[in-house]
Amino acid sequence: MDISNKEFELLSKHIYGLCGLIIGEGKEYLVVNRLKHLLKNKGCKSWLEFYNALRSGNESLREEVISAINTHETSFFRDNHPFNAIRKTIIPNLVKIKKPNRKIRIWCAASSTGQEPYTLSMIIHDLVNSVGFKNIRLEDFDIVATDISKHVIEQARKGEFSKLEISRGLPAQYAKYFKEKGCRWKVSDSVKSLVTFQKLNLLDSFGPLGKFDFVLCRNVLIYFDEKTKLKIIHRIHALLPDKGPLLLGATETLAGQTNRFVSTLEGPVILYRKKI
Repeated sequence: MDISNKEFELLSKHIYGLCGLIIGEGKEYLVVNRLKHLLKNKGCKSWLEFYNALRSGNESLREEVISAINTHETSFFRDNHPFNAIRKTIIPNLVKIKKPNRKIRIWCAASSTGQEPYTLSMIIHDLVNSVGFKNIRLEDFDIVATDISKHVIEQARKGEFSKLEISRGLPAQYAKYFKEKGCRWKVSDSVKSLVTFQKLNLLDSFGPLGKFDFVLCRNVLIYFDEKTKLKIIHRIHALLPDKGPLLLGATETLAGQTNRFVSTLEGPVILYRKKI
């Protein structure tokens, strides 16, 4: 069903209010392609009727729209270089400055179906079991993974992936952390044990999450306008200790936008650290 300019304007503005996602002019096809199944299931005869149903406060429809309209693209070891920096520099440095009786807490924002936090957990497993790491245990780490979509959070908690998902980016040496289960691959309980999944809209308060030693907020800020992006960055800043590291996506930058972080190079990777 075609969408009029007025219907597109109403829906895109409402979606922006729900999750901060910018759907610019000319993206009518995105709204139609991602939401048409919901319009049909709801029995709406027009996009205006669908908009009014969404405005009515139907929580179930709201969740379905947020899940459908957001991009959930992810993979294991996505872009690879950042995870080399995490393994070689970031985690070892966090271990060196770890305080007694306190866990190293890591936040994966917009974690989608879980590949990123599970990648982190596998890296930590390998490091803890390596010769160079002493007096550090798996129990000393806590990974919190959040996403706006209830559906993808439920999927991530299962820790089950298709053969295609496993083949996208997972190095052969990490296959030991999975067990084949029919046509699915299930991540080990030990890897899962380090990760806690929570539903979180990045427009909402981060306070309940607590403080973190390291934050990954990769490939999500590109979907927000500059004002919203800066608000999110400044609230992440409040969760980190002095010099605490923040990792963004390869195409995302804070250059010229805030003076609350300083950038450093870890090989080809730009790492932001909370300014003292």
